Amino acid sequence: MMRNAIRSILRLAAATSLVGALAAPLAAQATPERPKWVPGEVIVKFKEGVGPAQIQQFHSAYNLKTLRRYKLVAAEHLKLPKGWTVERALATLGNLGIIDSISPNYYRYIDAIPNDSQFDQLWGMHNTGQTGGTPDVDIDAPEAWDITTGDANVVVAVIDSGMQLDHPDLAGNLYVNPGEIPGNGIDDDGNGYVDDVHGWDFVANDNDPGPAGGGCGGHGTHTAGTIGAVGNDGLGVAGVNWNVQIMPLRAFKPILVIFCGGDDAALMASVEYHTMMGVRVSSNSWGGTGYNGAMEALIRASKSVFVAAAGNDGRNNDSTPQYPASYDVDGIIAVAANDHNGALASFSNYGASVDVSAPGVGILSTLPTDSWGAFDGTSMATPHVAGIAALLLSVDPNLTVNEMKWDILNGIDAGGLPVLTGGRANAYKALQNALTAPEVAASVTSLSGSTVSPGGSVTYSASVTNTGTVTRTTKVKLYARLADGTEVSLLGPATITLAPGETQSVTQTKTVPAGLAPQDVEVVAQAESDVSFDESTIVYTIVP
Repeated sequence: MMRNAIRSILRLAAATSLVGALAAPLAAQATPERPKWVPGEVIVKFKEGVGPAQIQQFHSAYNLKTLRRYKLVAAEHLKLPKGWTVERALATLGNLGIIDSISPNYYRYIDAIPNDSQFDQLWGMHNTGQTGGTPDVDIDAPEAWDITTGDANVVVAVIDSGMQLDHPDLAGNLYVNPGEIPGNGIDDDGNGYVDDVHGWDFVANDNDPGPAGGGCGGHGTHTAGTIGAVGNDGLGVAGVNWNVQIMPLRAFKPILVIFCGGDDAALMASVEYHTMMGVRVSSNSWGGTGYNGAMEALIRASKSVFVAAAGNDGRNNDSTPQYPASYDVDGIIAVAANDHNGALASFSNYGASVDVSAPGVGILSTLPTDSWGAFDGTSMATPHVAGIAALLLSVDPNLTVNEMKWDILNGIDAGGLPVLTGGRANAYKALQNALTAPEVAASVTSLSGSTVSPGGSVTYSASVTNTGTVTRTTKVKLYARLADGTEVSLLGPATITLAPGETQSVTQTKTVPAGLAPQDVEVVAQAESDVSFDESTIVYTIVP
């Protein structure tokens, strides 16, 4: 996330006309406290098996209004009856037997410090010491670009404050919905959103995800540029991907003029939208300390690479979690920020629950009104890593979420940093991982049909093979993944030793639980050695 917006206004009031206009009155008054949540609203997740009749009875008994019903998980955004406080709702509704989790509709925040066309200033992409830093403390973008500069078929969702859609350095990589006819007022693709040609605004609930003003300060336009500013066009900057589609999903708005906040309901709707549209990578430069079980479940159900900012409080996330970065979801990559010398940025959060670091100090990128500027923050580090994930998909669109995460976290530059990997993200090394055949390969094959009814059975065979010339100790597991992202262990995890050329296999027959709802269920075989990671997947369709 980007750092304190007030300090940015006071220190660099001339950065934009809007900031300049705000600086004088703000300097003369005390800074207001940021609101923690939206008054009169909560988000609930129902327990498994709770039916529509029970939910309707719950609504009626407490005079609750449904503002949004989520599809990926059994959760609702609710308006409380008049006179109810959020605290009362948590105490009263949270004890009901049908409720799995309840939380306020928390605000998450993004904050900015502006720093000061111009690839030679992009030290995070290619560090020659041009900003006084240490040469080669970067993501090795030029080396990665010798392999790929991206693919226009890859889409990255940017859940943020919106972006300037016609920015000269971004317009060429703006997402276009192929199923929608612009401006006809019809929901052509039947996804529930009319004329969503370039994404969606979940604040105004319309099809214009343009940039928010006020305290949002061009945040979304800036993060989008790091992922996918058009490359090799003789203009401005280059993103990690020269070719990509950026899907702007606006969930943030000015709060009390000087802050930029997004509520959990809008953020969850954004995740659900990009999941529905088949987007497998998202950039999330925002967060807060409030836990929301429904949001965690929804991110898990998205089955996507969800790159999240570690936060800018200079604290250990292991002791004070920062959400969504700290949710226990396999697909989340939590990102800290480092400076041009490779040191952890003074403001960056850290800890074993933070996965990796990326450039986050003095990062030049796109800004509204056809401009460019530099910002600090884990907000700036996050899109570097989201951009790397997109590069991986450009060379292998069949990579699984776990494979992409492994490639990134095992393709770092060592730096002795206080994060899980100890190092900094490196695009070139991640790509090399993705392009190298796994030394220990996993395979799973169905020995029965691909459709099955509850109470029926499926049979499959799974194996792991050491394709190399060295004996490998390998962690293996076999699991089923339900539509909501929940994993059910079928075998392991276990550690085995494989001699060169050796294969170990197992055949299982499993009965489908009688109460399992119709859905697609994946069976996944996974093998992780010290030098490679591989997954193989088959899909069974559960029919009534």
